[in-house]
Amino acid sequence: MQPTLAGRAQAGAAGLLVALAVAGAQAALGNEVVRDGFDAAGLAGWQVKEGTWSVTGGALTAGAGFSTLFRDKEEFLDGVVEADVAYEHDAPFAASGLLFRISGDFRGYAACLRDVEKATHPEHGPWERPVLQLFRIDGDGWKLLQESKVMGCRSGLPRRLRVACAGNHIYVYYEDMGTPVLREFDDRCSRPGRVGLFKDHPGGGRFDNFAISTTRATPEPPLRTDWSWVRGAVYVRSDAVNAVEMWHDYWNRTATLDRELALAALYGFNMVQAYLHWIVWDHDREDYLRKIDDFLGRAAGHGLKTNLIFWDDCGHVEPALTFAAPVPGRHNSQMMTNPSHRIRDDAAEMTAHRERFGDYVRGIAARFKDDPRISFWQLYNEAMGARERYRTSDADANINRLLGWTREWVKATGTRIPVTATGGGFYGPQYSDFPTCHSYAAAAGQPLPNAGGGPEHLCTETLNRPAAPMQACIRDLAGNQNGFVVWELMIGRDNCRHPWGHPDGPDEPATPFHGVIYPDGHPWDVGEVRALLGDTAFAALEASLFTVEYFEGRFASPKKTSVTPWIDFDLGDEPGHGSPDASAGIGRDHFSIRWTGRFVAPASGPFTFAADCDGAFELAVDGAVVIKKAGGGRGEAAGTIDLRGGRAYPVRIGYAHDEGAAACRVDWSGPGFGRRRFRPGTAGAAQPPAPNGGAAATP
Repeated sequence: MQPTLAGRAQAGAAGLLVALAVAGAQAALGNEVVRDGFDAAGLAGWQVKEGTWSVTGGALTAGAGFSTLFRDKEEFLDGVVEADVAYEHDAPFAASGLLFRISGDFRGYAACLRDVEKATHPEHGPWERPVLQLFRIDGDGWKLLQESKVMGCRSGLPRRLRVACAGNHIYVYYEDMGTPVLREFDDRCSRPGRVGLFKDHPGGGRFDNFAISTTRATPEPPLRTDWSWVRGAVYVRSDAVNAVEMWHDYWNRTATLDRELALAALYGFNMVQAYLHWIVWDHDREDYLRKIDDFLGRAAGHGLKTNLIFWDDCGHVEPALTFAAPVPGRHNSQMMTNPSHRIRDDAAEMTAHRERFGDYVRGIAARFKDDPRISFWQLYNEAMGARERYRTSDADANINRLLGWTREWVKATGTRIPVTATGGGFYGPQYSDFPTCHSYAAAAGQPLPNAGGGPEHLCTETLNRPAAPMQACIRDLAGNQNGFVVWELMIGRDNCRHPWGHPDGPDEPATPFHGVIYPDGHPWDVGEVRALLGDTAFAALEASLFTVEYFEGRFASPKKTSVTPWIDFDLGDEPGHGSPDASAGIGRDHFSIRWTGRFVAPASGPFTFAADCDGAFELAVDGAVVIKKAGGGRGEAAGTIDLRGGRAYPVRIGYAHDEGAAACRVDWSGPGFGRRRFRPGTAGAAQPPAPNGGAAATP
């Protein structure tokens, strides 16, 4: 979603709660300074800066092209500016809105309504995706600070827009003048300036009932938490088709969970983002609470914070506790909506499920209400509704009802953990303690959007290649003090390595769309991990990594070289996921892998190395073959060698897989050391430094 304007973009609660005095349109006008209904005086009191403006039929209109109009005299710092606003256009990206605190060099702010998508559905008729946007205008152009989808807005329909300012706080209202949709803290442009109106390039604009008042009372400010420390990743276990399966068979897959959470911490992440689902709760709530508690403990054991998501509008699979195999080629092919769209789209169904939904939210939020392992609750991910049925469906109203209920249910537990829901082109901001957004592709030559808000903002989804690789996320988001969460940690059975809209079929992308790490432990791009960790931390990590080489056939055709911290994987036997790296052109059958590294014996004496694997396997220490397995089905082979303590021995390991499920794990044991997973370097050595030179930070 890219506007035509250039550059789209707990340090504790700030201040005491202030009584909400801006309770309605008449209340705001109680201290009126200026009012213009555009009835008879034309453009008296206004100055045309750009475009063509006229007063006709009791309303102000703006013609073609980018257009700005300013009040002649008024300087505005704190108070309220408002108007009835409409954009008029038959194609997307039309926008009309308010300008405020505009200095002589055109720095300040803008709030507007914009249609970011528009089309006609053959059954349901015209639809659009209207959003409310707040921009900061500075020397680098227009920076999108926040936006939210809004209901009841469309081309040519006037809607009431209000901005209230108090120091560094800005509140933007739409239709409901009692509750702001957007709440922003911004310390970069708090000077007085002119007030005006604007229309973006496409189409026309229409304005009426303009007013400025000196009212200063404001609602509760946004929570000012510094989220710049977050380097997070969405986590769905690599051998699960969706998050529901991850929770459903949780106790049978704890070894995989531990291995993958360890990889997250090792490669520079400090947070994981996990989707909950109410049908897992409905099936066995006590067991679900135990699973969540166990997951939080495992993540924390690896230095990872967690955020949990109650509801999610994505996916098209009806929720169930049965799980189909991934559809080859289809992005996120088995993702289950939460709640079911059948419920979301029906007001009676939503009302009928209210108590069950409330039990789910309250039960989890109450159990973990003061849990320091949780950084924040996400009420709803990408709450949007069915865009093609925007004017005909109950979905949007029901989503807003569920968002409001969920915020009330969570807050009623007394939790001190903040809550948020996805902003951007979604309904979340009105229900959030702090602003979040999703930031994916940027326009050519432009940085990733939504990066202008500073450390109080958090990007809860980013990373899609090739438009937004890890290096771009770090440059554009972290470079602007924005924490971020990538989609996703693992490259696995949820099929998110395929891009949005990819046709079904067996073809594998050469560049995974989402995901950082393959199930065998190697990152798709070592450069991304280096960028995430930083050069110093990555250099410290390298000594404890294998160099790994992948081949088609038996070491015949090299396909890729990477790194991995250990040899421990179970790939299964599915297209894509059955390969150690399908993007490199490696099939699920008839491939081979070679690992090289160093083993520093922690003591002198006999050391036993063991391999549990299918296929052929060979392990050599200092040139001496310790294990040799000729091939065949899965089984364990072991061998022993005498080593001298403190000496670093070169190790070379080869594995060749023929057909079926590929699996391999290598362990060692020695004098005074029980069996453990083989990792290069000195046994028991300290972990490498955390990314950016510090421990996993907390709010």
